[in-house]
Amino acid sequence: MTTSSDPFAIVHNARPDRNRGDRSDGTADAGCGRRRVRQSQNLRWALLGALAGCAVAIAPAQAQTCPTEDPAINSAKSHTVFLYFPTTSDSSFLNYAAGVSPAAPFNVTDLSSSIGTTTELINAIKPIVVDDYCEFDVQIQTTTTNPSLLPSPPAKRVTVAIGSDSYSQGPGDWLWGESQLPDIGDANDLGYSRVWAGTYTQCEGGSGPMGTTPCSMTGALTGTNDTLAHWAEAIGGTAAHEAGHTYGLQHTDDDPPYDPTQAGPAPAPGEDPFNKHLMPAGYNLIGTDRTTYRRHFSDRGYGILASNVGLSIETMHNWDLINPNMQSANSLAIDFLSTLNSISIAWTYAGNQSPWINPTVTGPSGTAVFKGTTYNKFRITWSTGNPNWHNPSPAVVAGGVAFHIGATFTGVNFNQPEPIIIQDVTLLDASSQPLALHPRLPTYDAGTADASSGDIAVNFGAPADAPGLRLASAVIYQLPRLATIDALVDAGTPFSRDKRPIRAWSAAKCAGGPLRDGRRCVYAKLNQPPHVQMSYRVGQPNVVDCQQGLPVRPGGGNAPKDASGHHDNEESPICAGSQRDPFPSAVVYVIATFVDPSAKYFDPKKKKYVVGPVTSKLYYQFAGIRKLPTRNR
Repeated sequence: MTTSSDPFAIVHNARPDRNRGDRSDGTADAGCGRRRVRQSQNLRWALLGALAGCAVAIAPAQAQTCPTEDPAINSAKSHTVFLYFPTTSDSSFLNYAAGVSPAAPFNVTDLSSSIGTTTELINAIKPIVVDDYCEFDVQIQTTTTNPSLLPSPPAKRVTVAIGSDSYSQGPGDWLWGESQLPDIGDANDLGYSRVWAGTYTQCEGGSGPMGTTPCSMTGALTGTNDTLAHWAEAIGGTAAHEAGHTYGLQHTDDDPPYDPTQAGPAPAPGEDPFNKHLMPAGYNLIGTDRTTYRRHFSDRGYGILASNVGLSIETMHNWDLINPNMQSANSLAIDFLSTLNSISIAWTYAGNQSPWINPTVTGPSGTAVFKGTTYNKFRITWSTGNPNWHNPSPAVVAGGVAFHIGATFTGVNFNQPEPIIIQDVTLLDASSQPLALHPRLPTYDAGTADASSGDIAVNFGAPADAPGLRLASAVIYQLPRLATIDALVDAGTPFSRDKRPIRAWSAAKCAGGPLRDGRRCVYAKLNQPPHVQMSYRVGQPNVVDCQQGLPVRPGGGNAPKDASGHHDNEESPICAGSQRDPFPSAVVYVIATFVDPSAKYFDPKKKKYVVGPVTSKLYYQFAGIRKLPTRNR
């Protein structure tokens, strides 16, 4: 194994700046924050100029569709965020801080008279939050009933009460939202947050990085900007932000490093600016940051969430294959093994390099023993034609033609992803009869740890029908976040669902060789430090021991004020603990090429069968390990 020279502009050792220590003001949130420091106007404009537009987000909101927003998958997720829109004043909502209870009713007429009905606005807000938590083990539900009063509420839940009221602790001292506390490590099963949507009628946003006022009226929600989409972006972004606090995220995860009150690390090299992220304090944003751009979790926040709540996506597989037969193929089936009792797929490759779309999984259909472990047997089948495939027609692959397929297997709350063991790949004709020759795919796992050597490695093996299969090359990347399935094709350069490039933390190359006796590709060490890690200890400012219960928050009327005269009661205690991203990273990404040197296949140019090398390619992502191996504790 060698360190790669970087085909994806890898970020090496991109961890938080430890010279800053674990500085945090413990903000549970002034609803995306509020201004508490004053700087000279000249300094402010100098910084804004240096940012070259960084503070003003004018990109249109991204239209997203969450590929795992499936009822069956959602019902299996172990965490639930309730977006609670009261219809009447609710004094039963937990009174954890001044002004949060009673939870006021939500009514669109309190916000705008021209954007639609209350139901339409609620229905527009939900997809915003769904999109932010799409890849995590978190389902998003809307309700008009306090979740605590439901007959059987989920054990692990966050309630974000959203009212159309506004809240101020003094002249110009507006709050957009406030959470109960930053839940380090997601140690508490119940979390509470409050959103004051009406504050947007008083204050559309902060005054930008290092601004001098707690809020500003920028016109981001008035005039031609008074639209359903803009209101949904603003309120949905605040709700997602507040829920993020209940899962352990803080302003200091995303605040700019020049914020003197609660400085955070700079975005990782290659990331977009901090004001595109969800967790900075609200005074570091302006109105258009909130209303015209679908803000998202930063690489840092993504890793913390992946560890605290888990990813809903276990493994993602894309393959480049060839039909080695002279006859056309009308469908394809892959037989595979898994220790899971059921398999769900919700995210598949549907680009123009695939003959098929919408594969289906059947099974389990019995068991099989592989290397001493008993697995359940499953089959995934592609047969529905892709209208964008034309070689020669949808659902039909001509003899000797290369094609691409991909599928994502979902799981919930696993500490370590389960491997999918490929057993056989079969092409079938129009009568669903198997063709004589099969594409070649190796067996492979989701990484194994060796406590004696401290190595963690991906292992490849030859399938029974192709013992001569060889690994030609492999590169294994440690990614800060999951790449979209549409990126796992051609060069395989990773990017997110909204087309943002992803830069790897690191990469390791693996030398080629025969797979007859297996090939082991080491890509990490058990003692390597996390890419993201924070610790909060009793004795540090605002850090308390929560093992005996959550601390009581002070009331707003008697809360201290900061130097600018604003109440400071968004300062909430932080429960002592540590959090990090999964091991060795949020996501491991493998690109590997395999060659069968003496395969029989149909050569469409020569129009006959020949014997020679046949190449296949694997693009493979799997979630990092949430529970660290003993050696790394």
